[in-house]
Amino acid sequence: MYTILIVDDERLELEAFSENVPWASMGIRVVGTAKNGREALELTQRLNPDIILTDVRMPIMDGLEFAKRAKQHDKKVKIVFLSGHDEFQYIKTALAVEASGYLLKPIDMEELAQLMEKVKAKCEEAKLTAQSEELAKDKLLRLLLTEDSPEHRSKLAEQLHQLERAGLPHFASYRAAYLSVNNCGDSDEAGEPVSDPIQSSVRESLYRCLRALGYTGRCLDWEAGAFAALYRIEPGGDDEAMWERLQQLLAEDFPIRLTIGLSRMGERLEDAYALFREARLAGEHVFYEGSGSLLVAERLREPATGEIDAEETKALLCKLIGHQQSEETEVAISRFFQKLRECRAHRHLVRTAAVRLAAGVLKHFGAAMKELSLPLTNSEWTIMNDCQTMAEIEAHVQDICHRLVMALSEKDKDRHQHVVRHIRSIIEASFHKPLTVEDIAREVYLSPNYIRTLFKEKTGQTILEVITRKRMEHASALLADKSLKIHEVAIRVGYENVSYFCSIFQKTTGHTPNGYRKQIC
Repeated sequence: MYTILIVDDERLELEAFSENVPWASMGIRVVGTAKNGREALELTQRLNPDIILTDVRMPIMDGLEFAKRAKQHDKKVKIVFLSGHDEFQYIKTALAVEASGYLLKPIDMEELAQLMEKVKAKCEEAKLTAQSEELAKDKLLRLLLTEDSPEHRSKLAEQLHQLERAGLPHFASYRAAYLSVNNCGDSDEAGEPVSDPIQSSVRESLYRCLRALGYTGRCLDWEAGAFAALYRIEPGGDDEAMWERLQQLLAEDFPIRLTIGLSRMGERLEDAYALFREARLAGEHVFYEGSGSLLVAERLREPATGEIDAEETKALLCKLIGHQQSEETEVAISRFFQKLRECRAHRHLVRTAAVRLAAGVLKHFGAAMKELSLPLTNSEWTIMNDCQTMAEIEAHVQDICHRLVMALSEKDKDRHQHVVRHIRSIIEASFHKPLTVEDIAREVYLSPNYIRTLFKEKTGQTILEVITRKRMEHASALLADKSLKIHEVAIRVGYENVSYFCSIFQKTTGHTPNGYRKQIC
């Protein structure tokens, strides 16, 4: 449906035109009304109607002057004049401002409907022409941004200038931007280009937000998930604030991060090639800063190309992981990558160093991984192809080392439980002998103090308490046999000293051996 703005200084006629004419049946919607040319011009700039129906004679600013200014704002808008003065001079002037029609008051509805059909046809024609022009501009801009030859760039700049003289003069303060859209969050797709279903919505929202932010430059789809922009910097303009606001707006509506690389200032339209190349190089610093950053070329350092020594860190990590020092391992990895950030190590060297680090640690614990049945991980592929930023590479290395620490810790827990079970089996088999902690330690090939501590930690009881309880339980059963003397019972449960046995039995059960026997027999 097309939109129309109605302008007339007569209140009754204005109401009649806006409320009594069957605009909807003509495929037209009234978006606003105004009582004079100045008010109408403000509405035109805000509402951008397709058609303007305006009276010729009005106070403050007449219809003819208003039509000229409306055309300056939007050359595609179609003007239809209204007048009660059937004078050739008005018709001549109206034609001079490219009027699409002229109606005399009082209005004949059939004549109005026929004229609106013609005006709508002109609107559609203008729309197709504008689309064709926009496509031509986009094509020329794409060629200008990729053309190696200075001579060809000069010709392309001239052609683009001819199509958009006001927007793209030969000499002005220009800047280029490279916009990249990526997923965010904790999903496996974080950092990856957005999927096709969401890409279309993001694209529409991006262009809509740019218009709302007052962006007047060119912006075109560059490749999947990326956009190229070329625009003029007005004196005192804060374009960086505009781009930051765009990032915020899109992040509010979609689960994405918009990364933007900005070039330095250029002075000519022909500089677009160099400016865009610089914007793309700035965008590559997302590797260090992370997705969703605004990367300004003049504030970025060139990546360092010196070799990175990962051997010392690898040795440290192997030691820390072996001792299951999880926090210390995490700190060591963080320090390693922080040094790489500070020196701005080239991303290819960072990837190579990270591969060596991860591969070295995995190789060192290869036997343990097999024993623990840990799944093998293709870290080289992940680091070289899947990780888009240094933060993602660091997170991947952290994950590998954390899983190793956890696996080794679980292994130790299992080993400790095995030692405890072994100690219990020795007690079960030998409690009737003069058994000591030192005897058990020799059986399990560990120190007495170590097994005392380990057993108490895992069971909540001392080894001596378990031995004593087992002996007392068995002694209680033997005392039921009256044929056994007390000293025989003591010997059968591992006590050579009868007095000591009696003391321990009474302390444990609350009865002397004889008293207990009398109680149960």
